[in-house]
Amino acid sequence: MVFLYLEACIVKIDLLQQLRNDNPMVLNIANSVTQSDVANGLAALGASPLMTNYDTELKTLTQMTGGVCVNIGTLDDRQNSISNNLMELATEFNKPLVLDPVGIGAVPERLEVVEDLLRIAKPTIIRGNAGEVASLVGAAWSSKGIDSLDKGQTQDVSEMAQACAKKFSCVVVVTGETDTIATADKIAKVYNGTPMFKTHVGTGDMLSSILSAFAAVSEGDFYEAAKVGCLVFSLAGEIVMNDYPEIGPSEFGIKLIDKLYQITVDDVEEWGKYDD
Repeated sequence: MVFLYLEACIVKIDLLQQLRNDNPMVLNIANSVTQSDVANGLAALGASPLMTNYDTELKTLTQMTGGVCVNIGTLDDRQNSISNNLMELATEFNKPLVLDPVGIGAVPERLEVVEDLLRIAKPTIIRGNAGEVASLVGAAWSSKGIDSLDKGQTQDVSEMAQACAKKFSCVVVVTGETDTIATADKIAKVYNGTPMFKTHVGTGDMLSSILSAFAAVSEGDFYEAAKVGCLVFSLAGEIVMNDYPEIGPSEFGIKLIDKLYQITVDDVEEWGKYDD
């Protein structure tokens, strides 16, 4: 086992190589706006993406998959029903389940949908921005559409993430300028990243599915899976903008996928910024 030591913490960074060796399938209920980015990001990193909106095949696919990601980015009644069924099946077949509660910080109807989903099954990992996670624990936070308005907020993100982890008995990832990864009794931070993540729509969706891929190869250590997934993804974006500081959001999206294909354990060992 290869470990990365950063500021007195240990990260099982060889999960990146394990993912590439195992090529886990990730079954997605995807945001229709971003599903191409999600599929290409997963494939570039070394996983095998599969999107579905066909309820008849859900049981078969859930048994086949390594991990599941449910993203509520583009809601309709049919997708809600499929999401309900898939979360039940992921629990039945003991598959890692990532829930991405897109936009619930700003839209109460979305929050109602997610609360219904969470009554059906408990996810392995919840991945959201601060506004979305705040909504799950009743904390005050400002949001606008899919975006969390973090400037000037006084709520402690670590406390909020940990409260959410305790409430739903899962790992919680709060993404932002710094990524926070929490369980009921542990907190970690990833400091790599770039502001371009907020400008190119779909990077959060991509990360959620990537977390499912890492969870699939983690042998049940979902906290480590979330830490490594955040570290690899955030560093990939940071490297892109360091190498190409003049590019805009469209080119960033293309180069991010390329960097997910190229990033190595050595890159993470050299440039990763992380503590817990």
